[in-house]
Amino acid sequence: MSKNNSLLYRELEEVTIMGIQIVDINHKVICYSKGCELIEGYKRKDVLGKDMNSLYNQRPELKNNSSRSVIVDTFETKTPQRDVFVSYTTKNSDRIINVLCDTYLLYDNTDNIKSVICVFRDISDYLNLISLVNRLNAELNLQNPNLSNDTQYTFDHLIGISPEFLDAVEQAKRISASDESVLIVGETGTGKELFAQSIHNASKRSHKRFIALNCSALPENLMESTLFGTCKGAFTGALNQKGLLEAAEGSTLFLDEINSMDIGLQAKLLRVLETKRYRKVGSSLEQSCDIRFISAMNQPPQKAIADKKIRLDLYYRIAVFSLSIPPLRARKEDILYLSNYFIKALAPPSGKKISALSQKTAKLFENYAWQGNVRELKHVILQSIYSARENEMLIEPRHLQNHSFENILSHPVKGDSLISVSTSSEGDLSKKMNAYEKGLIQQALAENNHNVTKTAEYLKITRQSLHGKIKKHSIITKKDNSSDN
Repeated sequence: MSKNNSLLYRELEEVTIMGIQIVDINHKVICYSKGCELIEGYKRKDVLGKDMNSLYNQRPELKNNSSRSVIVDTFETKTPQRDVFVSYTTKNSDRIINVLCDTYLLYDNTDNIKSVICVFRDISDYLNLISLVNRLNAELNLQNPNLSNDTQYTFDHLIGISPEFLDAVEQAKRISASDESVLIVGETGTGKELFAQSIHNASKRSHKRFIALNCSALPENLMESTLFGTCKGAFTGALNQKGLLEAAEGSTLFLDEINSMDIGLQAKLLRVLETKRYRKVGSSLEQSCDIRFISAMNQPPQKAIADKKIRLDLYYRIAVFSLSIPPLRARKEDILYLSNYFIKALAPPSGKKISALSQKTAKLFENYAWQGNVRELKHVILQSIYSARENEMLIEPRHLQNHSFENILSHPVKGDSLISVSTSSEGDLSKKMNAYEKGLIQQALAENNHNVTKTAEYLKITRQSLHGKIKKHSIITKKDNSSDN
């Protein structure tokens, strides 16, 4: 190193307001300012002469464009860099460092590149300030989530990009223009009440309160009085009290899990739908009502009717329009789309810097059946955000807590290769049926943690029969339940 260079480097190394690092053509650090020491935590004597690649880490969750070495890029492209955001860690700390870099090329007397100067500024405080502002804005938005009619959701809140989901939304929008009864069918967690509120808010009744009742939440003896209201003296302690039918006058009444309602009470509800009239409990006087009914159930109507959970005549009245919401596993395009949406909505209030799923987590999510649908996905995202450390940016498999992580690993997507028959190379029907049966058993074993007794109950066959089929198809159980096998 020449004397002039030595003097120049000594002056640069005294700079504290920013980091100034010079690396030679062999990637050795030849200048390291006090600003670098403050930002990175190294001492100059421990860095000078070292290969820069031995000083910095690229943890798995940081392997993205923002973690590439801007100095290496400058050497490779022979082009100075300006205002490049870089996120990295040092070998002596797990603390993530966020900086904004500029690089400059230095040449020798023969115009060959001899070194790169990197000037960088710590922007962690700036990023923390943005996170704080986002958190405060999110908290402000959460303070008053309700609309003036006791609802929270409109069609703008229905998030998805899959054709199946968009078809359901379009159908719901058409339904909202009518005043007839609607039955919404969908698995738990698919968003049935979101659709119900959206239909109400797009209808001519939107200026009125939206009244909702979960039919499985009340005991049978309270359901009738809650729905119809009571007259004083109807039973011991009874008072004159409005029911939900009266409260919903001129508006929409949402009956969730209507298949949980007592069959006898269903007959009384049927009369309300047919005559638009009802009596309070203990009253002989009839009252008229103007109500739009939206009902929901989490099982196919045909099965509910067959199981005598819903009256056939009531079904025809509540399902003038029928809307089916597809489960999340049937709209795979929405899994990662919704994941990113929830991360953007939930990370700021937590104060965490999580911004996306890692590739491993994304693949895990795409291959999971999501039996709890969108509600389960939101829960897993929220749980993972709070499990992450303060400076982590990606949701990794290790952030998936306990049951969530175990479920994702043990529940493959319905319809995956385990039960794929059409792609089988087997030619005749017998072999295809055997392949299908084998796939069903393998899937059932996976869903029941390879417990043979539970799997037999799940498949509604005896343990002995299941053991015979396992042996017949040479199925290897992954868990040795000695008490079961």
